[in-house]
Amino acid sequence: MTTQNAVDSYTRTMVDAFDEKDVVGVSFGMAAWFGRVESGSRTVFSPDSGTVDIDIIRANERTAALVPRGINATLLGDDKKNTRTQQFTNFSRVFPLAEEEGNIEATKLTDRRAGEAPYQGTLTREDRLKLDAMEQHAEHIRRMARLFERLATSSIMTGTMPAILGATDPDLIYDFKRLATHNETLGTTWTGAADIMQDIDDGCRLIRIDSKLRADFMLLGSKAMKAFLADSDVKEKADNRRFELIRVSDSNPVPDRYMRFVDAGLEPRGMLRTPAGYTLWMFTYVDGYTNDAGTFVEYMHPEKVLIASTQARCDRYFGPADVLPLTPQEMQMYRETFGFDADFGPMPDRIKNPGGIITPEMFHFDAYRSNNRKSLTIRTQAAPIFATTHTDGFYVIENAGA
Repeated sequence: MTTQNAVDSYTRTMVDAFDEKDVVGVSFGMAAWFGRVESGSRTVFSPDSGTVDIDIIRANERTAALVPRGINATLLGDDKKNTRTQQFTNFSRVFPLAEEEGNIEATKLTDRRAGEAPYQGTLTREDRLKLDAMEQHAEHIRRMARLFERLATSSIMTGTMPAILGATDPDLIYDFKRLATHNETLGTTWTGAADIMQDIDDGCRLIRIDSKLRADFMLLGSKAMKAFLADSDVKEKADNRRFELIRVSDSNPVPDRYMRFVDAGLEPRGMLRTPAGYTLWMFTYVDGYTNDAGTFVEYMHPEKVLIASTQARCDRYFGPADVLPLTPQEMQMYRETFGFDADFGPMPDRIKNPGGIITPEMFHFDAYRSNNRKSLTIRTQAAPIFATTHTDGFYVIENAGA
């Protein structure tokens, strides 16, 4: 039988100060696609405009024409058309709005906080107010960061993003005009008599034809990955070297261009060279969020597969706050009350944030007092749009796992 040590003041403080929110991570495996300068993506902050214009551009791969000398090329008929550039689809939409609020009541400012030594009076009411405000803003940011990942996932996997979660009205959905052929629902799952490698090569080929990019990335849901690894045809062909299935190791590390995804929460599973000659790095994604019903939901659907090009351009836009501009007097009150500027609230610890996926400029912070001055409401807002501008650089296989 183990004898417990007496609880000293240090142990009491550390135990009482423990907060499981500090170890609840936030991952950005899907948001990592957006705003990357190496793929020509942009991050646009629009603090003074309530609408955004997004252009979805499609290129072509036509060749030049050969014509008889002395004949105008336009006389050759409909098959030879004059060149035209800047062919794109434009749409203008109002920014969405995410908002979180929390109250700090005057009666709570005399209560001991977790980690504060009892009966010591080490913190003043002003101290507790500042600490409470920082904690509330940090929790708001964590929740919004998970919302960002949900919205980015929708954009990557469906080519659309809702302005309101669960919306079905087209006016409340940002549609990035992905070709319908880039979403394939399998009639036979990968656990049945499916030709898995042909399904993958079909997706790679459509990305090459429609987006003019080469597929080099594959994200598999948990059930899809299990079906892929268990497939007898995959095992046989891998053993016979008809294609290569190479796992991550010291001799085969993850290339640098994929490290943004690894740092953001994706699990690298190895490299695949398909029969058609495409080279894909494979990943899985085990993280998720808790929905309103209290159920854990994986960001990556277990039965789906995403094939993509890491060169696909994905832009992100952040709109204005839905409050009146702060006056200089309010800004001064905010600094005196909370100890930090209203334009840059505190960023929470323990968030995987490689390459500035989350920055303070994405959020709007403010607070307002009740009329009787007995409570203070802390508010955080954000107005994000995650646009798969190079929308045909993505291909989704549904019903792969079971």
